[in-house]
Amino acid sequence: MNRPRPRRDGPPLGPSPRGRIACGPVRAIALLAAGVLGACGGSEAPRPAAAGPARRVVSLAPSHTELLFALGAGDAVVGVTSFCDRPPEARRRTVVGDAKSLSLEAVAALEPDLVVVNAAGTEDALGPIRDRVRVLSVPTDTLSQLLDAVGVLGDAVGRPDRAGTLRSEMEAALAEARARSAGRPPTQVLVVLARDPFVVAGRGSYVDALLGTLGFGNAAGGIDAPWPAVSAEAVVALAPDAVVDASLGPTGRATGGSEARDWWRRYPTIPAVRDGRIRALSDEAVLRPGPDLAGALRALEESVAPAPGGR
Repeated sequence: MNRPRPRRDGPPLGPSPRGRIACGPVRAIALLAAGVLGACGGSEAPRPAAAGPARRVVSLAPSHTELLFALGAGDAVVGVTSFCDRPPEARRRTVVGDAKSLSLEAVAALEPDLVVVNAAGTEDALGPIRDRVRVLSVPTDTLSQLLDAVGVLGDAVGRPDRAGTLRSEMEAALAEARARSAGRPPTQVLVVLARDPFVVAGRGSYVDALLGTLGFGNAAGGIDAPWPAVSAEAVVALAPDAVVDASLGPTGRATGGSEARDWWRRYPTIPAVRDGRIRALSDEAVLRPGPDLAGALRALEESVAPAPGGR
């Protein structure tokens, strides 16, 4: 994800970027025709088969980039999106675009032997490239998909042993979080990604799974959509016990704690507002599926303000 919000990782109404991806300059097609990736063929051309571990990978989702580095395949990553900022080394890779504008020219110039995508729409936008380069679609929008992606990517880059270890570490983090949740008082938590309109974490989202692992209820879990846009009246009716505000402020930066508390005072009937249980999100890893599950779970846990009296 792949953060499901406007201005960072695409539109907020889906777990992965779903904005229209531009096909880049016409010169990209010229590069293809000139032989950068082989002569352009029609739609009947066969898709390339896997021929050993990938050595030059273009990653078109932040989640994939983080996983590839965690698998020890960072040296094979040659291209990323403008949102791929974790780990810091990823920022030194060539940027080929973002969720709304992908440059085929930039992808072709990197001569990849593998392009990894998170959504079918992104794969479609690769146009003629997908007839000449192996394209691997690996969804990571849910917790179960994330865990499965570890093995899929590990096989693709020749790191199956490391993938097995990483998955075990992630599953251990989940088990530890479940153990910490034992005896936790029932708390309905609303995670808000945007305020105008309100966009919240609903049923089936990655955040929904993290909340459940920690023993929290998802106040918006009754909404059958991962990242629904809802009205202010609906937010009030959800009556969350605690709010985790992950929205962006006017400057495009994450909201601060005091600013979030001040803003939410306009809804005094919400239990979370009444009890002072409003906090800004402490770490965006909570919103973006990745290898540091332990860190994401801790960050979400710490972002849920305690009940009055410290209960």
